Amino acid sequence: MINAQYNPIIQSPDNTEIYFSQTRDTLLDTELYSRFIHNIENTFRRSEFYRQYKSFVLGNGLDRDSMMPNINGDVANIELHHHLPTLLQATIMIVEHQLNVNGCVNTFEVIELLEQSHRNNEFGIVMLSEVQHQAFHSNPLYFISLKQCWGDPFKFIKKYIDGMTIDIAFNILMQFRLEDQYGDTYAPDRVKAREEIKSYANYVLQNANVL
Repeated sequence: MINAQYNPIIQSPDNTEIYFSQTRDTLLDTELYSRFIHNIENTFRRSEFYRQYKSFVLGNGLDRDSMMPNINGDVANIELHHHLPTLLQATIMIVEHQLNVNGCVNTFEVIELLEQSHRNNEFGIVMLSEVQHQAFHSNPLYFISLKQCWGDPFKFIKKYIDGMTIDIAFNILMQFRLEDQYGDTYAPDRVKAREEIKSYANYVLQNANVL
């Protein structure tokens, strides 16, 4: 059980009570869990920090479609794409990590950790036109190499690796499989990180009897 002083109860005027932080028990309901995750993601996307971060990325030369460099903001809407992990995956990993480490989690701390990881460039970021962005999300085999991404996603994944779920493990292994297929190579330090993450993702799937 979480000590009340670390997880205060918030009471509304109609005497409805909710805990400030969520626990494994309060998130057992899958619908509630999904709402909690998506609320965090949407709150972060609407934040002033996110708006400024996108402006920062655009101002550092990532102002055109990474897949079609002739397309820039003058001819299309250029969108920021979190390739690995996606923003949704990152939110889940942080939530699961916090639950594993602290036993509870709240929206504010997850958003703070998301901001921290963006400041530290711990995401694989690419800029895509709106059409390319939609194409990626509608086709699971649409390939973007991590070498095309800005930032070091391996740092984020290793930091919150104990928050990796079955779906996220599968997506990571699919990314690595496509990289192998297209002959992508990495510097020695990234090769080591990649193999550690690959090994853990396989462990997650094996323990879930997926492999």
